[in-house]
Amino acid sequence: MSLPVFRFALAALAMLSLGGCLTVPRDATVTNEAAAAIVPQFLNARFNADDPTLSARLEKDMRATIAKHLSTGPYQILALSGGGADGAYGAGVLIGWTKRGDRPQFSMVTGVSTGALIAPFAFLGPDYDAKLREAYTSGVAAGLTRKRGLYAAFTPGIFQAGELRNLVARYIDDDLIEAIAREQLKGRRLFVATTNLDSQEGVVWDIGAIALEAKTHPYKRAAARDLICKVLVASASVPGAFAPVMIETDTVGDQNPEALGPKGHPLQEMHVDGSVTLPFFILPESMLDWTVPTDLRRGGHVYVLVNGKINAAYAVTKNNAVTIAARSLETITKAQARLTLVALRGFAERNDLSMSVTAMPDDFVEGGMLAFDTQSMNKVFDKGYAIGLSAQNWTDK
Repeated sequence: MSLPVFRFALAALAMLSLGGCLTVPRDATVTNEAAAAIVPQFLNARFNADDPTLSARLEKDMRATIAKHLSTGPYQILALSGGGADGAYGAGVLIGWTKRGDRPQFSMVTGVSTGALIAPFAFLGPDYDAKLREAYTSGVAAGLTRKRGLYAAFTPGIFQAGELRNLVARYIDDDLIEAIAREQLKGRRLFVATTNLDSQEGVVWDIGAIALEAKTHPYKRAAARDLICKVLVASASVPGAFAPVMIETDTVGDQNPEALGPKGHPLQEMHVDGSVTLPFFILPESMLDWTVPTDLRRGGHVYVLVNGKINAAYAVTKNNAVTIAARSLETITKAQARLTLVALRGFAERNDLSMSVTAMPDDFVEGGMLAFDTQSMNKVFDKGYAIGLSAQNWTDK
């Protein structure tokens, strides 16, 4: 064995040994414990997509909102899809739409993956357009695809997770959380989704409810900010590209769930990209056959903003792990998106809602899920801006 080869073999053996140290052990948890887990201090933070009580809970929330006269006009709902770096398209559409002058105030905003990162800005409206533009065009996202070298072979993510955490933390501050809480009090709702890999279920997080807890109980402010950041990072963590996010939960039992400190049996859940289970949503998949009670219907419009393309398109795939993973996820996401649009349209028609969609044009060749370089993201943003500004910014599909 030559000296260079010998050195490489030693390095490989060292990395294999180190890999064992880098793998974080996880305790086994029985199913009923996991199903009963709550987020300490934030009892209304989330719900599982297959929760059988969802329709009753949603109906109760709608009735309470109407009874308080918090929202009386037609529903205006925005659903933001995943798409990685192509989230620059959605940012451009929203800001172009503001410039056009007829962007509504949405009753509800939902987001998965990069759509989850856009969602707080879209929810808070045009006053936050400058920050949204900065996040997708200034170059602050360029470091997201900084690779982790040989360590990536032994840990769950090719790219450095700290870059994504830092990007989210840059924008999720106390002022933004306070603003979200104010809108929650007006009856508006902000939801984002993650995927719990342990349960293989979509989890919908009520960001407004978390923000309101921070507003109501100032001692929870730091915990609320930390939880919202974790949820947004998890939702945007493309499997294989970014490490999963571990979210601390607890099986409370008979103890006070609002108390600080240790309670029941602490659990750690592994959460990743929301688009693994929900390409976009206005309601979880389990509720798309729900019919809203007649007295709660007010009409309205559902806008589905797809950060990428919907239709299949031919392209020669480079023979490397990152490209293959990205292309595979993109293919799955497109197929899911087409099916979900059919289901959403059925829900909308049944409940007196109209629906329209915008997506990147099939003939637009720029961008890509992992194309986080500044030049590419600006081209994608400009395309979205032009579409948002145009008279044909939304199509009925």
